[in-house]
Amino acid sequence: MGADMLIEGGLVWQESRGFTRSDVVVQGEKIAAVVRPGEASAGKARRIDASGLHVVPGLIDPHVHLRDPGLTDKEDFFTGTRAAAAGGVTMVLDMPNTIPVPNTLEAFLAHRENAAAKAVVDFNHWASPTRPDEVQTIAAAGAAGFKFFMIGGAYPYDDPDVVIPMSDPGRIHKVMTAVADTGRLCLVHPHNDALWHAVRGPYLEERHTTPADWAQAQAFAGSANQISSIALLLVLAKATGCRLQVLHINSPAIIEFVRAMKGAGYIATYEQNPSAVFGYGRWSGPSTDPRVIEALIDGTIDVIGSDHAPHLPAEVARGDENAFDSVGEGMAILEYMLSLYLTEISGHGPLHLHRLIELLSTNAAKAIGVYPRKGTILPGSDADLTLIDLKAERTISAERLYTKCAYTPYEGRKVIGAPVVTIVRGQVVMKHGEVVDTPGCGQFIAPLSAGTSW
Repeated sequence: MGADMLIEGGLVWQESRGFTRSDVVVQGEKIAAVVRPGEASAGKARRIDASGLHVVPGLIDPHVHLRDPGLTDKEDFFTGTRAAAAGGVTMVLDMPNTIPVPNTLEAFLAHRENAAAKAVVDFNHWASPTRPDEVQTIAAAGAAGFKFFMIGGAYPYDDPDVVIPMSDPGRIHKVMTAVADTGRLCLVHPHNDALWHAVRGPYLEERHTTPADWAQAQAFAGSANQISSIALLLVLAKATGCRLQVLHINSPAIIEFVRAMKGAGYIATYEQNPSAVFGYGRWSGPSTDPRVIEALIDGTIDVIGSDHAPHLPAEVARGDENAFDSVGEGMAILEYMLSLYLTEISGHGPLHLHRLIELLSTNAAKAIGVYPRKGTILPGSDADLTLIDLKAERTISAERLYTKCAYTPYEGRKVIGAPVVTIVRGQVVMKHGEVVDTPGCGQFIAPLSAGTSW
């Protein structure tokens, strides 16, 4: 069998078989075959030695903030997708809190064109559904789906083109009805703004505004804040037939609520972020509650999204004085998200590699309707592959990041396990930490189908 690329001798993941020592044959942009070692003829093909490595489907990150256009001092599509490639991510979906907001067909197409000129990995966008009359045409243009925030605050969370507060269920119902007609996902950042402001008010009045104060307020109000808003979203999604993806299922109380609602027949896709497991660095430490990991294993959580949200170091530092009016929760994490989870596995944690691949790749592909083109290793699938060295030891450092913000709350943390090669449609975009400098080699990937909800 001829090949353009032959990935030899690795432990190759396949859904039905787990890991087997195999060779992956790539022709053009596609996987041609997965065969026994030595069965394929290399010929003039590029050969990649995967001995000692695990070969998995390229990661798909459904939750990144690339700040482009409008906030490119923090990040842009080139720097953000280079960071993705460094982290083994072969497709990203960015959020619509940009300037301008992609809530019209014209703005969405301009957003897509801008990204196409810069992206190093494949991509799609979550558009904003705050103009229901535009939703159908945006979906027809290939948008993966739509996302709105329920949280209020400084830009972009004070923009009615981005935010639909819990206090306006009529507007949420109208938006969900419009999205339901497209069959695409509607992502929501759940938040009960009135409750949060009531809780944080005394802290501000008494000038108790340190990160520790913020964490205390979050612990007191965070679960009730999100549970009350998630309940509204689930009821409205069921009433309208809207495919809902609920974001930030990060605390044990919220996890228990979601598990109960799943059992009651409220179908949605639920996303957890790495911060639930690993904390926010100096803002909060790693979770010690086993229910956070259990939710990833038992199917309560369907996908992991990085919530890559870069801010400039000076912006983050302001949180030391007033954590209630800062961006301290936001962090750049694309480049080391996989390594953090691999470290969890290497430490004999219960999160097994097979399940991790489902959460970081396959399930996202199914949810957004690009499976089996993406998210699996099958003949005919895109040759999107991440080669992992489970024994690689590294120390996280801002000095070696591709993200523009050059800040990490995990500075100095040691990790075990890392992506060493990232391949997008048959093209190597990262090898041993070096990322290609070729803006525009990533492609816009439209959904093949309506997708799956759990």
